Amino acid sequence: MVYDTDIYLFKKIKEDNDQKAFEIIFKKHYKPVYSYLRYYINEEYVCHDLAQDIFAYLWEKRHKIEIKQTLIKYLLSAAHNASINHLKKQSNHKRHISDFFNINPSEHDGYATIYENELLLNLNNIITELPPQCREIFHLSRMKGMKHKEIAKKLNISTRTVETQIYRALRIIKIKLSYKN
Repeated sequence: MVYDTDIYLFKKIKEDNDQKAFEIIFKKHYKPVYSYLRYYINEEYVCHDLAQDIFAYLWEKRHKIEIKQTLIKYLLSAAHNASINHLKKQSNHKRHISDFFNINPSEHDGYATIYENELLLNLNNIITELPPQCREIFHLSRMKGMKHKEIAKKLNISTRTVETQIYRALRIIKIKLSYKN
């Protein structure tokens, strides 16, 4: 029988809550997981976030996870699923932005539609470039319609932080849109 270091380390994590074993697995497999995500997703920070989420899930659910083949296959499968889910959300994001601005392309001529599509693309790119907390708060406020108090409660932060982050997001969007136009 071939000795698999990853399986041994994962067993230590699962049975003994061994953080050093987890750290070894993280250091060994983070780059391949990140690279896999990067192949499908252009945004570097999104790939880092998704990779960290995968490893956080591995730690949080370690007692329930059963590795059927190898750990790297499990992690890359998780990365594949994360990529697909992210791309699905991203494709729906454009629809949410259109809804946010109440844009109905059938009401405009061709030039206006082209301009709006370009504007939406630029806006989407700017939103994805926002710092993670700022982007999340902006999304909850503007795309999901949550109130500042609801966001603060959900994220366990103050309403003032929510207001500041929304102001920051709007300021960045305004500056970058005026720069691109």
